[in-house]
Amino acid sequence: MEALAESFYTVALRDAPSSLPADARIAAETRYARELERALGGPEQVATTLDTVLSLEGADMITDADKALAGRWQKASGTARERALSQIGETEEAYFEVRVA
Repeated sequence: MEALAESFYTVALRDAPSSLPADARIAAETRYARELERALGGPEQVATTLDTVLSLEGADMITDADKALAGRWQKASGTARERALSQIGETEEAYFEVRVA
């Protein structure tokens, strides 16, 4: 199951306990998306930021602005993960997969 954020990107909770009910998974995906949007400025900004950060992989030259954007993504996604999984319990292996739509 994936949460769709206004068609700009999708979020899917991966490696969560198999006993996790579908409604709890959906709630976690939705909260993760909401927290990302809050930190980055909305659904379009989430997609744009992720797209830019992914384009940096293997780049020959990374600017200070690119580094700052990557740091902003890392901080936003870490906070979003923590908040989204806080209600679930044991989720050490769980992560959120975000894809640009």
